[in-house]
Amino acid sequence: DWQRPPPLQPSAAQIEHSRRKTEPASPLLRRCGRPRSMEMRRYHRVLRSVAAPALLLLLLLTLVLPFIQTQMQSAREKAADELPLDGGIVDTPGAENDLRIVDLARFAVSEHKNRTLQNALLEFEKVVKLKQQVVAGMMYYITIQVNEGGAKKMYEAKVWEQPWMDFKKLMEFRPAEGASASA
Repeated sequence: DWQRPPPLQPSAAQIEHSRRKTEPASPLLRRCGRPRSMEMRRYHRVLRSVAAPALLLLLLLTLVLPFIQTQMQSAREKAADELPLDGGIVDTPGAENDLRIVDLARFAVSEHKNRTLQNALLEFEKVVKLKQQVVAGMMYYITIQVNEGGAKKMYEAKVWEQPWMDFKKLMEFRPAEGASASA
């Protein structure tokens, strides 16, 4: 028959070593006189009070963050769709009364009159519409209302300007397509 061996008895050195592990060497090392189990309970209680809100916050971020990222991505795409391309012609509403633009329109009419003697009766009235394009400087597409011998007519002028060089040049001046002057 098989018999169970007798239990091993710890040696005196093993007993002394285990006593040192469980009991502090001096009472100063023990915190507030509490046994370790009380310290561990307190530690776990603090950990639970911090861990629950932290886990809830982490769960909330996991659920909300993809939604926020999607919203930000769609907002970026929408903004990119609305922005003009670099170097593209951009409509500039509200700039018709800008003094610099009016000055450029007057320059365009004056240059056109100097180039062609047949339109000596052309007189600037107002800027109707403005588009601009970034080039080596700025290209302005100005729709101008003029008085031509008593009749109001619309012309489109294309003026290239490099303000840092004090340079401006009339590139094109022609009657506006399908535009009729309104008083």
